[in-house]
Amino acid sequence: MHDFPYKKRFVKDLEDKYLESITIRDTCHDVADLFNYLRHFNYQYQISPELSQLQETDIKAYLNMLQVERKIKNTTYNKVLTHLNTYFNFLFINNLSTSLPTLKLKGLKRTTSSQIPFDWTENCQQYLADEQLSYYTRMVLLLTSHFYTISEFLQPDFYRVLERETWTEQEAQFLKEYQKALAPLQNLQASSDLFLKKRINLAEPNLTLAGLHKFLKKDQAQCDLKLIPRDLYQNSVRYYLQTHQTLTDQALMQKLRLDEKSLNYYRQSNNSYSK
Repeated sequence: MHDFPYKKRFVKDLEDKYLESITIRDTCHDVADLFNYLRHFNYQYQISPELSQLQETDIKAYLNMLQVERKIKNTTYNKVLTHLNTYFNFLFINNLSTSLPTLKLKGLKRTTSSQIPFDWTENCQQYLADEQLSYYTRMVLLLTSHFYTISEFLQPDFYRVLERETWTEQEAQFLKEYQKALAPLQNLQASSDLFLKKRINLAEPNLTLAGLHKFLKKDQAQCDLKLIPRDLYQNSVRYYLQTHQTLTDQALMQKLRLDEKSLNYYRQSNNSYSK
């Protein structure tokens, strides 16, 4: 994918604002994708590739393409629009363009499904990259996709489990950003645990179940996935069983950390589960 105008200056501006590396990467990806589209499908831009000539209709055409051809969700639409807003505001503020083509464009309403998708874990990377969700909510989704229950990861010293897990590159990057963001609070609370109270409480620093649910409830308005830990966990287990039917019982019990009785329960529930 090609670069885009003033990329180096734009990246430097984002870095100076102490944005996370994953945010800078995703923002630049979306801006580059826009200009790649303009170079190939926007006749006016091909004739005169001047930033100040870009209009609202040009950005609308690109966003419409994303909806129609790539079938993006409203959450993705809003994230892309936010990234493009960031870029064009940067150009305008730094006198690099007189155009603000995204100024009047509005985000789309988030739609939340009443039922948690059977295969929600397939989209976990998307949720980890969604900065509109709190770090705590994203960590819940990550750990749940690895078959940990909410009661497990709220236990003291659970953080030691992270060292034994196998993570994808994207998951490892998120964990790095998570630790960086949480480090100041860990120092204040004198604890290395993953879920800590925001108010200093050295005697009982760990976040309670009710406290974590407050974060999930607050983030629900920003997420198209029902943030119900129990249901998310059950579907992650069911989906894994559905997609790994050739594994032995022993391998499944080890991966999912289930005993034989629980494994049989989920197998039976899969038979009647509506996909």
